Amino acid sequence: MVRAFSLPLLSLAAASTPPEPSPPQPPRRRTTVLRSTLGKSSPFLKPSARFTVGPAPVAPVEVAPPPAPLVSVSELRQRITPARRDSLPEPVISYTALGAKSFISAGSGGPTVLFESGLGHGKEVWGSIFNDISAVTHAVAYDRAGYGQSEASSQSRDGLQILRELRALLEAEEIKPPYILVGHSLGGTIMKLFARTYPNEVAGVVLVDARHAEFAKRCKQIGVHRLWYEPPSLLFALSPSATRAELAAAPQTMRQARRAGPFPTVPLIVLTQDQAARKWPERLGKVWEASQRNMAKMSRLGRMKVINDSGHNIHHDQPDMVTTAILSVLAAAQYALARGKNKPLSIE
Repeated sequence: MVRAFSLPLLSLAAASTPPEPSPPQPPRRRTTVLRSTLGKSSPFLKPSARFTVGPAPVAPVEVAPPPAPLVSVSELRQRITPARRDSLPEPVISYTALGAKSFISAGSGGPTVLFESGLGHGKEVWGSIFNDISAVTHAVAYDRAGYGQSEASSQSRDGLQILRELRALLEAEEIKPPYILVGHSLGGTIMKLFARTYPNEVAGVVLVDARHAEFAKRCKQIGVHRLWYEPPSLLFALSPSATRAELAAAPQTMRQARRAGPFPTVPLIVLTQDQAARKWPERLGKVWEASQRNMAKMSRLGRMKVINDSGHNIHHDQPDMVTTAILSVLAAAQYALARGKNKPLSIE
């Protein structure tokens, strides 16, 4: 009878295989311990000195990955589906520690684009712009206290209080930084205050016909009539309570924006109307244009763009120009974040 020899044969085969060479040993290091003179009589005493000779271990060198390729605005636009522009997402109520807020959220990826509306307007004003941006990254728009379905507030409606409430919403909904901030008019001032107060959370900023904090002061200096740069008193009486409260707190919001910290070095685009130069009194138009250029200089990566055939509401008159500006900042911010925060990318 023939017995099976499979296991012994395998064992012999394994035994006949030459052993693998052992890995090279690191160079030996010798440690010399010098004990105190009382070492023999007091062995519990610790060594008084320790000297190590020999080559020190070399830490492995980490090779940084190559920077991510720059995604152009045209490539981002190819991701936008026209069907997405029909209607905004359904609003959601967030019950935060500082009141209930109505907001919309759509898209994925980052950085998250945060929209802040102007005085008297809610999240709906962003319309197709919001849908376009949510096709390429995460986008969020909301109603401030007293607007739309958001709960009214008895607190002061100054910029810092509005920021506290916005950040309470972001925390409750776990919407993490970094953010690209987009603000129109007074909303632009609030977003400037956000960027100056929390610079490490900001990846880029787009200001849509926002007002410079020193604009009114400069108008007074050159003798421009108050009706040209301050809302008339009748507007206070006819406006909803939330708008009146924000108008009343606007001077305080401007002071807060002036006194906040430095603006971060992030991609910044300042969009401004062309009617300031074409239809306003000459002196007023020059002050407005100069103030807009100064805002663009807040960041060394900033620039200003005059939007033709547009009034104050650029997002209504020329929405595609606003979308293009946001996509430009988004592309620059994504590249900068991919290769490291210490190497910001300028906007081409």
